[in-house]
Amino acid sequence: MEHKQIFGGSVVPPLSPKYPWCVAQNLEAEEEDTQVHIFYNLHDPVSHYHCKIPELLGKRIRGCFHGCWVLLSSNQPRDVVWSLWNPVTSKIITLPPLNHNGSSGDYDDIRYYCLSAPPDHPNSVLLLTRTEKPNFVYCRLGIDSSFPNARKRKELRWTESTYAKQVRIITGCDGLVHCLTCCNGKIYAYIKVSDSIHRNLLLVEVNIVVRHRKRKTLNEVSISLLPILEFSCPTIFHYPGVSILLKGSSTELFTIVIGLEDKRKTVVAVSVFKLDTNNITWVEMEDLKDTMLSVELATDSSPLFYSPAIASSEFGGYIHILADKGKIIFSYHVKDKTISLSSMPCLAGSNHVSAWAMLECTGLEADRVHVECKQEKEGNKEDEILVRSVKGNHEVESHPLYFPFHGLKMKEFCAGVECLKLAPLPNFGYECRLESDNADSKQDDEKDVDIIVRSVKYDEDESHLLNLPPHVLEMVMEFSVGVEYLKFRSTCKHCHLAAPLLQWNNGKASKRLQKYSLLSPWLIVFDKHKGIITFTDPLFGDKYFIKTPQELICDFQIMCSRYGWLLILKPDRSLVLFNPFTSDIRELPELPHSDIFSFSAPATSPDCMVVGTTIYMHYYHACIHFVGGEPSWRGIVLGAKKAGEIFKSATFYSRDIYASRADGGLDVLEEIGREDHSWVRNVAQAPTSCGGASFSKSFQVKCEQHLLRVIVGGFGDSVEVFKLNDHTQEWVKITGLGKHMIFICGTSSLCIDAKIPQMENKIYFPMSPIVYYSLETCRFHTFDNTNIENSFGDFFGTKHYLTPHGWIEPSWS
Repeated sequence: MEHKQIFGGSVVPPLSPKYPWCVAQNLEAEEEDTQVHIFYNLHDPVSHYHCKIPELLGKRIRGCFHGCWVLLSSNQPRDVVWSLWNPVTSKIITLPPLNHNGSSGDYDDIRYYCLSAPPDHPNSVLLLTRTEKPNFVYCRLGIDSSFPNARKRKELRWTESTYAKQVRIITGCDGLVHCLTCCNGKIYAYIKVSDSIHRNLLLVEVNIVVRHRKRKTLNEVSISLLPILEFSCPTIFHYPGVSILLKGSSTELFTIVIGLEDKRKTVVAVSVFKLDTNNITWVEMEDLKDTMLSVELATDSSPLFYSPAIASSEFGGYIHILADKGKIIFSYHVKDKTISLSSMPCLAGSNHVSAWAMLECTGLEADRVHVECKQEKEGNKEDEILVRSVKGNHEVESHPLYFPFHGLKMKEFCAGVECLKLAPLPNFGYECRLESDNADSKQDDEKDVDIIVRSVKYDEDESHLLNLPPHVLEMVMEFSVGVEYLKFRSTCKHCHLAAPLLQWNNGKASKRLQKYSLLSPWLIVFDKHKGIITFTDPLFGDKYFIKTPQELICDFQIMCSRYGWLLILKPDRSLVLFNPFTSDIRELPELPHSDIFSFSAPATSPDCMVVGTTIYMHYYHACIHFVGGEPSWRGIVLGAKKAGEIFKSATFYSRDIYASRADGGLDVLEEIGREDHSWVRNVAQAPTSCGGASFSKSFQVKCEQHLLRVIVGGFGDSVEVFKLNDHTQEWVKITGLGKHMIFICGTSSLCIDAKIPQMENKIYFPMSPIVYYSLETCRFHTFDNTNIENSFGDFFGTKHYLTPHGWIEPSWS
């Protein structure tokens, strides 16, 4: 992709208010002549503006408030000068120098900031918080005579006051104020209690009262903390790092919870909650719709940039998360539950990026009505797909546009979800759905599934290429299955009549579907909000949908996937084995503590053994349960835990378990489940990877009689495959998989023989659409009906799922 650089001189470029902008500043440049400001947004990644704004030289952007007021601070360690700049009117309000104590200076001393009202408002106050002290630092701004409504000019000055006593009265212990934000003319924040064991925060209103008094002995500004509601972190956020951020818009208040791994550099979970002001409670959001949020992650105590929410944006629905000082941006789509990566191509290779900012300048663009996107959406309504459930064996009611089954009402129900719309497939305009026969029936009655699809789009000019006799078309349809059957059925009216609507739970059709699904594992994705399970064929991209069992509509984790079964850990720490193809659920005995799980055989097999490992009292323990045997777990002590010895994954190899450690080493639990079991430490050291400099992830799979390990660079900048040499116990790098294919996904990685040549010698990743890495081309690709569609060198621009997902081998037993 060719990037377009636009040189804007010394003026701010025409920034659109519909989406946030990033501003890169080279603050480490020794002279102002070498400083540059680069404006960039995610919705036009090809273009970026190179400017040198005089008002920004030598200053750090701290935040944007009330449309177009930019908060700036001078880039010096002490006596920092703060100022407010309006790029539209070019007005600058310079505040007195603020003395910052501490050897680290300003960068660590002030962390959060908020402007209560525009500076020309008589009650406007700029509020700052100290990083490690329970103190507010504020400056009253509405007394500057340069504004028309100012009564009398007074000297601007900083005032510092403590809120420690207020926090102790409210919470009973010490704490600090975090995440100042504006919402509906008020300032809100979180109180983080210093001795809190849990991740609970208290939402408070920071009430600022400005008194217009003539006597200097009386305080002009008083600040009080008014408690509102406690926020409890969801149980699903069990990750090493969790960041809880408060974000306000003009009328709505949001809490964003972000799960982090890899030393807080990788976003692995996101949830967003909105404050219900009527019931005073937090409500988890399923869709942000037109709202767009931008937040910044900090790996230390460095100050965070303040950016308000953007409402009524045609690019809404996203949470943009800036990481690594803005070099990487994670864009989370709330409705789709997917996250994509973006890098800053305009600063590739630069070592002088000190801060990134989301700049919202609503006045820099003339007020125009943008209707292109809306008109396009209206025009594409015919391409939307509406699906509804089938009850029993009765024929689906339909209201055809031209012929039976070619149209549906706008209000329909599918698996308990009203008016579910699915994105059309390229060139065909529909997807495929497996549904329960009766959406209102109990779990025992939901084991039969149908595949139903309806396309709202209809082409009056029917194709006559397939004007074959009906009996010939029927013979052709005998060799079609799943989405292929439905695509053929919608080709023309003759094919539609020759291919009746099938219920895929009958014996003959079910066998055809099972044979079709044996080509490769499928990607399974759970959506708890819609109550839908989605299966995706990695080769053709076909999608199938079934209703999620009621007991699995929760924030669970997939601990292992084998033989068509999923081992699931629920929030209450209960374990179940689930086969989504047969709707079979096997509850396991309660197990209070365990971290790594695997199982040896299908749950229907008498030899099925579930094994979990955990650390307790500085000893490693293994917990074993035979699904068809005793109704409890059997615990064994493996041995004392050594420093830094932490298991990350487990792979069954006959009756042995090969455990991969966090440091990359390999241990073996031999003859697990038998009396003569043993723990063999340090069977092999970590493989020597020569990949990129970014942090990497390791995946371990069994390939016939060999053990393989795949090491993937954090952003896909490298992919390496290693095989364990059984004789030397060393990892040997290999450059090909032969006729095998590997499917990568945390605890559900596997390696199998490729059934067709197009899939061999490839590593598949669970993305949307599914991405594979070719060991022949050493690049990433996507399939388009078995043809290579795209080619790229890393994960930037790809979408990853954040809901429970994994690879599963279809199995009806």
